[in-house]
Formats: sequence, structure tokens, C-alpha cells
Amino acid sequence: MKAKRIWLCALLMCCAGFVYTQDLTIFGEVRPRAEYRDGYAKPIITSNKGGFFVKQRTRIGANFTYDFIEMEVTFQDSRVWGDSSDDTDNPSVGLYQAWALFDILPGFQAKVGRQVLQYDDRKLFGPSDWSDSGNAFDMLLLKYELNDDFKVHAGFSYSNNNDISEETYYQTEMIYRIMGMFWMSKNITKDITLSAIGAILSNQDTISVGGKENYKKRKYYNQGTIGGTFRYTPSSFPLQLMFEGYYQYGRVVYKDALDRLKSYYIVGNASYEFLPWLSVAAGYEYISGDRNPDNGIQRGYMHLFGDTHDFNGTMDYWTNTGERGLQDVYAGVLFELNKKRTSIEGIFHHFKTAVPVKNLKGKKLGYELDFIVKHKQNSWLKFEIGYDIYFTNENVRILKGASGEKTRLAQWVYGSINLNPSVALNVIKKKKD
Repeated sequence: MKAKRIWLCALLMCCAGFVYTQDLTIFGEVRPRAEYRDGYAKPIITSNKGGFFVKQRTRIGANFTYDFIEMEVTFQDSRVWGDSSDDTDNPSVGLYQAWALFDILPGFQAKVGRQVLQYDDRKLFGPSDWSDSGNAFDMLLLKYELNDDFKVHAGFSYSNNNDISEETYYQTEMIYRIMGMFWMSKNITKDITLSAIGAILSNQDTISVGGKENYKKRKYYNQGTIGGTFRYTPSSFPLQLMFEGYYQYGRVVYKDALDRLKSYYIVGNASYEFLPWLSVAAGYEYISGDRNPDNGIQRGYMHLFGDTHDFNGTMDYWTNTGERGLQDVYAGVLFELNKKRTSIEGIFHHFKTAVPVKNLKGKKLGYELDFIVKHKQNSWLKFEIGYDIYFTNENVRILKGASGEKTRLAQWVYGSINLNPSVALNVIKKKKD
């Protein structure tokens, strides 16, 4: 009798159809940020005055989920207050993300379209959220995530300026014509996670054919970056350890020649939570430089798509380390108050070049102090205030084009408001046979 009831219920379900759910989320963001720059990114000459401006990022988008399909489209506008007249029509809204994600097999998905990539500590791929435009990539991304213990992603991208009928030279908007990437993460134990990541960039070789004007065929040179991360976060002890390293190889254009590339980037840091509201952290970063860039081998590390603002000081003096490389010894303290809705952070950086540089007196590049206060009012309203100081020296002035000039204490102040409300709509319907 029980079996008959089960079969009867199954038959009625087949006749009536089955229930499915549609989810639609509308979201937006308004982020004005006021800045006073008085030595930001480079020393300021004493006779000059600092600059003040307000920059705003505005985003609006929608995310739609149905059965095994998810889609998202986000538009954004970035502008400095007053950069266009109030009575002119100067549209600047652009597409930030537009992708579709769908299931292929259990645990296996494909994501295609313009999308953000974010992995590990965001050294190689990150959203670059500090930037008003952010990072996004037009690509096909394949994802294997059967469970949280083991994940594999692989992506491919091919760039062109427009639809073409024959091979032409790509006028570089991205820093590559072709890109392939992979990422793999594995939980070795409940406390230890290992990950590996890599990217291959291919660009058109115009050197051997005598310039861009002669380029008529597919001839490429490749540049690779591979790396990995070790993360130790014990559940029974308030300590976190992280080590990561990256190595670059292949070819790179230098002074109208294709040189070999051999560079690296290594990082190690640790943090300890003394109290629920008090943590300290310390670390060291080494970005390789080049003692002899004219020998046909380039050893200066090339930063790609990471969140450069979040590392090596937020005053952005060393987002591009070039041939000199960089050493960064840093330590910080973090206070989290008001049930961790409010945080106060102070970070000290001591900078040096990685290799000796001609015309510099030693390797020292001064010190930086960063102070950041964040407050989360609720899930959609956040405030942030920052104050940074850079103690420069003559080496910094030489590298930043102010050699012999009289400069004053470099300072930078900013304040931002981030409003990102969202509304979710859930629709339940019956799908007919």
C-alpha cells in the first residue's frame, strides 16, 4: 500500500510539472572618495601646493539565477567631480561585467564573458577595487569545484580590436593578445592550504618582421608567470602564516629586442591575534631587480593584474618596481571594535631597492606610515578614512625625478563613503512538461 502511494505521488508530479525557482538580484554602488594629495606617489617640491579632488564610482547591475544557469551584468561610471560641464552630454558609462555561468557536469562549470578574476592574495589576479575602473577580463573560464577541499580553474582569452577577416596587428588595449591561466587549490589538512597559479601571455612579434607596419602573420612571443601559496591557519591557535612566490620566464621586449625574462617575487608574513580585538602582523616582500639590464636577460619582475595598491604601501610609490626591484619590511597592528564593525589599522614600511642602482647612495628608499579607519554601519553602508606619511630621502627623489629639489614631508589624506544596496526577488513557478 505504501509503495502504491509513492508511485501515485510520482505520477501526479509528472502530470502537473515540477517546481523551479528564479532569483533576481538588483544591486548598485555609489562610492565617492575625497583625496588631498600632498606628496602622493612622488615627493612634492616645497614651493608647490597639494591637490584636492573628489572622485566617484557608480555601478548598477543585476544577477539572475535559474536552475543550472547564472548571469550577471554590471555597468559603471567613473568621474572626478567637475571633469565635465553640467550642461553637456558626455556619456561615460561602460560595461564592467557581463558573464554567464552554467553547469556542464556535476562539479564542472563554464563561465564566459567579461568577468573579474580574484585568487589567493591577489598578487597575480585581483579585482583592483581601489581603482575606480577595476580589473575585468573577456574570457572563457572552466571551473571544477566538486567540494571545498579541491578546486581547479582554467581560462582562455583572445583579444582583437574589432571583427577581422584576415590577420592584423592588435593595437594593444590589454597587455596581451592571447592569455591562458590556471589556478588550483587543495586543503592538505584542516589547517593547511596549498595553491598553484599561472598565466601565459602571448604577444605579436613585430621585432623579427621589422615593425608593426610589416606585421601580416601570426608570430608570437610568450611570457609566463607561475607561483604558489602556502597558508597555515590553525583552528586551535590564533596564528596565521602565509608564504607565496612567483617566477617569470619567457621573452620580453627591451630596447627593440626580445630579451629573455627571469624574475621572481617572494612573500612571507605572519599574524597573531592577542585578543579578540587586537592583532599584530609582520612580513617581508622581495621583488627581483636587474643589476645589468643590457645583457639580454631581464630580471626585473613585471607586475600583471594584481591589487598593487594593497601592497608595498598605500601611497603607491612602488606599484611599478622596474629594474631596481624592491624590498619591503613591514609590521602592523589592527584594532577591531564595536563587534568588529569598526577597525583601526596602522602599518609601518621600510623600503629598499632589491639591487644596487647607479647614482643612488645605497639601497634605502625611506619609510612609510599608513593609518586606516574603517566602519561598517550595516550591510550596505561603509565609511573609510586614511592618513599616510612618507619619509623620503635623496634616493627617492632621484628615482621620482626630483633630484636636488627641496621637498617637504609627503602626506596623503582620503575619505570615502561606500553605499552598495541590493534587493533580491524570488519567484517560484511550476514548469510544465
